[in-house]
Amino acid sequence: MTGAASGIGEATARVLAEQGASVVVLGLDEPALEAAAIAVPGSYALVVDVASPSSVDAAFALATARSGHIDGVVHAAGIDDPTTKRRVAEQMAAGQYVDTVADLTDEQWRRMMSVNLDGSFHVLRAALRIMRDQGAGSVVLIGSETGVRGLAGLAHYAASKGGVHALVRSAAKEAASYGVRINGIAPGVIDTPMSRRSVGVFGGAETAIAPIGRVGLPSEIAGVAAFLCSDLSSYVVGEIINVDGGRMAC
Repeated sequence: MTGAASGIGEATARVLAEQGASVVVLGLDEPALEAAAIAVPGSYALVVDVASPSSVDAAFALATARSGHIDGVVHAAGIDDPTTKRRVAEQMAAGQYVDTVADLTDEQWRRMMSVNLDGSFHVLRAALRIMRDQGAGSVVLIGSETGVRGLAGLAHYAASKGGVHALVRSAAKEAASYGVRINGIAPGVIDTPMSRRSVGVFGGAETAIAPIGRVGLPSEIAGVAAFLCSDLSSYVVGEIINVDGGRMAC
């Protein structure tokens, strides 16, 4: 379980543990990760930088050596861009059009891709190398509704998540042949530390509008992730499931 120190990742680790799974919590913030491991019964923590393929491979090797197998992987680690969000907030407050793409730096673009998209590939690849030999397993990558709808102001974030969705659909067509299922989740506005940084910018956690009338909870994404990891979803392959309170239905 990557990104397990907070938000969707932490909630998913808890739900999986409650359902009887032995959980490995993975993340970059070691103190927060250790706290999360204490809160999730029977789990243990491994520090990993998903942008680094060697770091990911080492973490999966340690987890496999300790447990002997890996049945499911949920990848929730990801970043946003607070600097660009502040710029959008300033433009909106001044009554200006949102205008950020032309001024994104190579560093902003590359960092977003290296964590959100490259990181998803590193985690998926490491999982498949193990699960292919097992002949079974489930991988769930957390994308975003922005990867489906697009998002003015954070095009680099939306592009990284759209790439995650394409990765899910493409890799799933291969992995199904050796018994491994790959699926994704596209959350809407969920009450996490990341979305709280968007309040007043993109309709964040205090102002989001969805047909259901509220923002989502991390546990509501976790429940879908747990379903996709379980045998209850044994015929679900290559899907991106929108969990957004009906926003995509509008």
